[in-house]
Amino acid sequence: MSVACFVLISAARAAQPLQIFDGDRIVLLGDTLIEREQEFGFLETRLYMRFPDRKFIVRNLGWSADGPAGESRARFDFAQAGKGFEQIKEQIVAIKPTLVFIGYGMAGSFDGAAGLPKFKSDLGKLIDMVQGVSESNTVRFVLLSPIRHEKLPPPLPDPSTHNAQLDIYSTAIAEIARERGCRFISLFDWMEKPARQPLTDNGIHLNARGYNLLSEAIEKNLGWKSIRLSEKKAAVVRGLVVEKNRLFFNRWRPQNETYLFGFRKHEQGQNAKEIPMFDPFVAAEEAKIFQLINSSGKNSASEVVEEPERPWTEISQRLDRISRGYVENGMVENKLPLPEFEVAPGFEVSLYAENPKLAKPIQMNFDPQGRLWIASSSIYPQIEPGAEADDTVLVIEDTNGDGKADKSTVFADGLMIPTGVAPGDGGVYVAQGTQLLHFKDTDGDGRADEKRIVLSGFGTEDTHHILHTLRWGRDGELYFNQSIYIHSHIETPNGVVRLNSGGIFRLRPPTMELNVFLRGFCNPWGHDFDQFGQSFVTDGAGNQGINFGIEGATYFTYAEMRRELKGISPGSYPKFCGLEMVASQQFPADWQGNVITADFRAHRVV
Repeated sequence: MSVACFVLISAARAAQPLQIFDGDRIVLLGDTLIEREQEFGFLETRLYMRFPDRKFIVRNLGWSADGPAGESRARFDFAQAGKGFEQIKEQIVAIKPTLVFIGYGMAGSFDGAAGLPKFKSDLGKLIDMVQGVSESNTVRFVLLSPIRHEKLPPPLPDPSTHNAQLDIYSTAIAEIARERGCRFISLFDWMEKPARQPLTDNGIHLNARGYNLLSEAIEKNLGWKSIRLSEKKAAVVRGLVVEKNRLFFNRWRPQNETYLFGFRKHEQGQNAKEIPMFDPFVAAEEAKIFQLINSSGKNSASEVVEEPERPWTEISQRLDRISRGYVENGMVENKLPLPEFEVAPGFEVSLYAENPKLAKPIQMNFDPQGRLWIASSSIYPQIEPGAEADDTVLVIEDTNGDGKADKSTVFADGLMIPTGVAPGDGGVYVAQGTQLLHFKDTDGDGRADEKRIVLSGFGTEDTHHILHTLRWGRDGELYFNQSIYIHSHIETPNGVVRLNSGGIFRLRPPTMELNVFLRGFCNPWGHDFDQFGQSFVTDGAGNQGINFGIEGATYFTYAEMRRELKGISPGSYPKFCGLEMVASQQFPADWQGNVITADFRAHRVV
């Protein structure tokens, strides 16, 4: 009787416009569709500006390539079956939502009709769990269907087969909503008509325009009459929303969890105590939002709310003072003495570049013009509460051909721990946290003004294991690596790709085809190709030395491997980092085809 009563009451409520109440705790839960909304903030902005007189919070718990059972959330230290669902439950218990938007189905749709029974069962269990742990009598639910796979020009895949699969998942979600008396919004039907401009970057993941129009569609389907937003004020509010989301993301999905909470937490200073310190910064951004939307005529909220004390400001000011001691072009005015190198006969070492903005360079790659692109991070290995995300991608050039760099340009800034960089496709690919990004300079001023999320869902459990070693192969495909303690789950227009340990990915950018090239290694920090396109890989642990990288093979120490391919170099090499095949006139003929790598524990290049 109580279940029937609940369904009838909920069905009656569904006919009325959705209300946001004072004190509501709103959760956005789902796969990549939900996770990436936090990057744009259009839906949250509409919520805040429609109900300016009501105080509520919004928390985004989306996770790329996830399903309602939390498949993508199980990670190192708790990767057992069912642990992903437990992670969702822990977050729900912590937030205590009163209203939940659930948006699953894109990742699940690639399983086709065969995966539908499990998907429906898992979604039902998720709704029951959220309701069961709620402190309120009734949690309101809004179930969202996945979006339609947008048809984009070849070589991106034709979406007709996938759309048939998405249709059956959308229908199933609608049935569950009807059975349980939940609100349902079909985003599949929303994208039925061809758009004047693409709404997605790759067919299945919305761009900024797509998320803006999506927020309007959700607004309409919730029974809300359209309201005219002040564009200037909405832009400022959306900026605050995005910053709030960034802070909350660093709070609930912090990089370096293995060192914060896991078995390595004793190795970097017991820093788990810092994570709750994000809370006052999240609250401060929310206070700015509510004061701004209730103000008259203001377009900035910078003076409205007093910021929490930022304990790291003094460090930033000190770095600024140091930077002012350098010349305008970014090169050092007062040279530091060169370190003393023990150099093999016939070789010499010279200084190419030094730069005050170059903090903790993690990867570098040259482009065809001879410019050196560097991923630089002052934040590594994890961001501290109150610190700004101010890491950079630098371009360093030798403009007069004297063998020394004389120009340094910040191509992209505002980054948080970029761990890989590879120029290409009119810009530069950058590995950062859970994402592979592409930055482009469209106006020719030497700085990126366009940012695109290429892929998302890469694990961040251990910062020195996250996405790294970006390399273009001789086949024109982009290769990039992850290390052993990482679990990655990535949605692509061609399906979901998962890698639950170390290995090397291969991406064909024009078609967005992603696959796992090989599996294994502890820290595969070096990868290069010979003239025949054959791969060679180094490992930063495991005593394997140089390895012959064969597609489809498994290496020390991949979980659940059937057989292991051994290294090809004799001796014991505990820590190799980086790898270059010699193919340069700067080296003698008998060096060509040899490999150079860094034995970093021994402080030597070999």
